[in-house]
Parts: sequence; structure tokens; C-alpha cells
Amino acid sequence: MRANAWKSPEIGNPPVKRHGVVAAVLLACAVQPSPSDAQWWKEATPASRLDQRVPDPSGRSAARLKWDDGYIEVQAGATADRALALNRAHERALALDAARQLAYFKLAEVVEGVAIDGVTIVKNAMVADQTVRSTVQARIRGAVVVSESARDLPDGAVWAEVVMGLRLRGAGSVTESVVPWAASRPADPFSPDPAFRVNDRYTGLIVDASDAGFSPALAPRLVEEGSGKVLFGPHTVEPASLAQQGAVGYAAGMADAKASGRVGANPLIVRAVGSAGSRKGDLVVSVRDAERVLAADRDGAFLPKAAIVLVLGKDRRELAARPGKRHALLVGVDEYRRTGDGGLPRLKFAVRDARAVERVLATAGGFPSDAVTVLEDRSATRERVVEALRALRGRVREEDSVVIYFSGHGSVGNGDDSRPHYFLVPHDGHLADLARTALMDDLLEELIGQLAARQVVVILDTCYAGAGAGAIRVRGVTNPGVTTRPPARPLIEASAGRVLLSASKPDQVAFEDAQRAAGVFSSFLVEGLAGAADLDGDGAITVLELFQWVSPRVRDYARREFQAEQTPVLEVRGLSGEITLARRP
Repeated sequence: MRANAWKSPEIGNPPVKRHGVVAAVLLACAVQPSPSDAQWWKEATPASRLDQRVPDPSGRSAARLKWDDGYIEVQAGATADRALALNRAHERALALDAARQLAYFKLAEVVEGVAIDGVTIVKNAMVADQTVRSTVQARIRGAVVVSESARDLPDGAVWAEVVMGLRLRGAGSVTESVVPWAASRPADPFSPDPAFRVNDRYTGLIVDASDAGFSPALAPRLVEEGSGKVLFGPHTVEPASLAQQGAVGYAAGMADAKASGRVGANPLIVRAVGSAGSRKGDLVVSVRDAERVLAADRDGAFLPKAAIVLVLGKDRRELAARPGKRHALLVGVDEYRRTGDGGLPRLKFAVRDARAVERVLATAGGFPSDAVTVLEDRSATRERVVEALRALRGRVREEDSVVIYFSGHGSVGNGDDSRPHYFLVPHDGHLADLARTALMDDLLEELIGQLAARQVVVILDTCYAGAGAGAIRVRGVTNPGVTTRPPARPLIEASAGRVLLSASKPDQVAFEDAQRAAGVFSSFLVEGLAGAADLDGDGAITVLELFQWVSPRVRDYARREFQAEQTPVLEVRGLSGEITLARRP
């Protein structure tokens, strides 16, 4: 049940503890997805990673924090001294009073330990500001009884059980009491690059925190990797939005986040690369994603409205146990529309490579034909590639995996920001105007970032430098209009579950070869996926195994046949190299 539908009889001040009441004891707690019947202590497994349990001293669950629906619940049980009861009804009333009293005490204890951000808990705010203390205490006194019951025990005593709850967000909530205090603290702001642009108009922000080691908090901050400078926090949110819905929302999965309404119809998605603070209640994003968030906010103005949802998602074991569908977008370009001045030389094996990858993904990778899109030559225009990536956004789910493969020319050129960038060149690409006719690094990174899938592998058999002539065929062209090369960075920045496997380093070439009738990199890639790269013999071919098998063979072949360096590159974070791409027959 959503927090806005959570209704129970309100209780005023905690009841006065009656003389002679036997010491009450907390019951072990577990989770029920809805508080409507308040039987959550009878389930063994939380409904999601946002359904948190607080243990009592014995190690059993004693309270529940439901971050996505936005409430805290505690459950307490007690008996009464039968000698003090006037009758059976009075004994039941005494037991219920004792259970309510204990529930209030437990609720106060749990609330004080709730994280505000990565370093601060509610108790710290209460100590620092007496106004916060008084308002938090008032909220606890205004907690609601979700359910209460009393039953007879075999020995004749009465056992009473009470479940009491308090809202985490909205009017009358814990957030309303402490987040304004958190917003008043100084923060070292991240200074964005005003020239950085996004390629769509976004209505909100979803941050995938599923692999960041993050612990939910009332007002988490987004901080930039490396410097720790803050790009979002309670201080960036309008007071009215803070009071109404809190600094952030939470969702158990990407689909829930999109359906929540909080982030609008077209949210930007970024992936946290880690968590920060002693309590892990702040999220770390890469420098480029920090730029992307603030560039999108300049157009959409969604951060002051707190149009942000954090997704904890499924854990890796759950994803591995129940994997989703496998999708692929494969692009191969031999023929280029423009030739001569500003045009690109024809390649021979790029389309053949894309088809070879298609076959091996079907046979060894388990990719169904209806989930694989192949664009080649005239169908591989800039518009069609962008459309295919956006179509994937609508089809792909969190548990799915995606492979994106490009075989063709690459180059460098100036973007609309007048700065040098890397480009993949589609069929209609033109060296004189790569910003409008080719696929720029920032655009590709943004489009791939919008995919909900937790596992995305990008494979590029291309390069960004021209070299050689005659028999030597290179999948990259020198752009005479560019005098300054981009910084040596990958085309797509790796994050948790986002892997980039490239044919060569940015300053090297990627060769085609007539003997192998393929791109050198792609030919070994297909061999590896077909089974040769199963280095540990377990039948599964992971990204890391594939790279370890392909890289030395490509390097040795290029040295022997072309007397040149071609060194494949793997960009990966965390455990992403364990993504399984294929299985040996």
C-alpha cells in the first residue's frame, strides 16, 4: 500500500505507563508488502531492498523502514499484571496500553537512527537544533496505530500486539522535521561546464543505485566522483517541494521509478558509481554524468522540484538466478554515401563482421532473432541508429542484457561545443560536418545511459585515426579539419554494468585483413564467443574472459602482419567483467 493511502486511527500522546504492568517484550518482525493488515512480522524475506529491517538486541527484526512507500513501522507486544486487572476486559486494556507504550519508545529509537545523508542521522540533527528535537518528538507523538489485537495465552494471561507507524515523507513526516535543517548546512558545490549539452529535454532524474553499496537516507546528496563536490542535495530543492514530497523518492525497480509520476514522462537516467559518507547515504556519480545531470536541469529545471527517484533494484544474485531477455543492436558500414572531398573510403568486411556477430550471438549467446536489430550500409544512417537506440529504451527491462556492436569508420571532429570529440561514422557521415552527420561520443553515452538494463556491453571495431594505404585497410579516417585531438578517453564511459570493448587504443588503428576476410579484432571476437574464450572451462564466456583471449591475439597478429600496434581495450567497473556473453556448445 502506498503511503498516501495509509490510513489508521490516530493516537495522541503516549499513554501513561500504569503501575504494575509487566515488562513488555518486542516481537520478532518480518515484512508484509502492505501495512493494511499489519502482519509483516510473519514473513521471512523482505519484498525488496527498500524494505529494510532494524534488528533488536537479539538480532531479530524489530522494525520496518519502507523507503519506497515512505513509512516506518514498529511492532511491540506486552502482557499485564492479572492481579491488577478488575476484570478480563480491563486486563486486555492494560496489555494494549503497555504494548502501545513500548511501540512509542521503539519508534523513537528507530527514528533517531535514520540517516539524513551520508554522514548524519536524525539524532545528530536533534542534538544540534532544539527546534528539530521538538518537531521530531511531536511527529512521534502523532504516530498512528496501524493495528492492535489481544489474545488469550495458554496460561490464562492476555497477550497484546500493536503495530505503530510514522511517515517518512510529506506533511507531518520525519523528513519535514529534519530536512530543512539539512538544507541549511553549507555544501561545496560542483561547478558545471556551461558548454556541456544534452540531446533531449528531460523531465526528471532517475539514479540507478543498485550496485553502488548505497544505504537509503532521507535527504541523500549526489556528489561528483573524485572531488566530492555536491551537485544535488536538499539545499537545491525548493522548500515547498521538500515539505510536500521530501528531497528524493525511492523505487525498487526501474519500471516502478518511471511509473511513479515523480520524474515525468522523459526522465534522464544515470548510474551511481559508488556511495559516500560513513553511512553510505550519499551517491557518487562520474564527472561526465554530473555534467549531464546539470545540463539537463538547465533545460528541464527538475532538481528544484525534487523530481528525482533513486532505484535500488534487484541484487546481483537475484538477477543471475532469473535473467531476462537478451537484446542486440549490430551496425556494420562498408559503403559511405559521401566520397571524394570530405567523404570516407569504402571498407570491405564491416558488414560481414556484423553478420558474423549476429550468428554467434544467436548460436552461442542465446539472443532470440526478434530481439536482434542489424543495420548495414544504407540502413545504417545516423537517424536509424539513433532511432534503434531509442527503441531499445522502450523495450529493455532491468533484468535484461544488451549488446551494441559497431563495425565501420571512426574519426575525430568538433562538436557543437566547438571542442574535439570522438565519432562513429554511419553511412551518411561526412567529415566536414561530423557534429550533424555522425554519432558523437556524448550522444552515444547519453542514449546508452537511458537503457534500463543492468548489463550493457558495447563492442567497437573502429578507430579514430587514419593510417596506411594500399593493402592496409584501416577502420578510421584522419579529419583534416581538426588540429586538436580529444582527450584520451573511451567513447563510452564504463559504469556498473556498462562495459566497453574496443578494437584499439584511441591513438592506434584498427585493421581489416584479407587473409581473415574480416576486421582483425572482430574475427578473433567471433572465435572467442564461439567457445575458444572459455578460459576456465566452465562453459560460460564472460566479458573478461573474452577480452583476455582476444587481446593478445589481435596484438600479435597486427605486429606480425602489419608491423603496427593494435591493442584492444576493456573499460569496466566493479564486477561488470563477469557479464556472460555466450556459452560454449
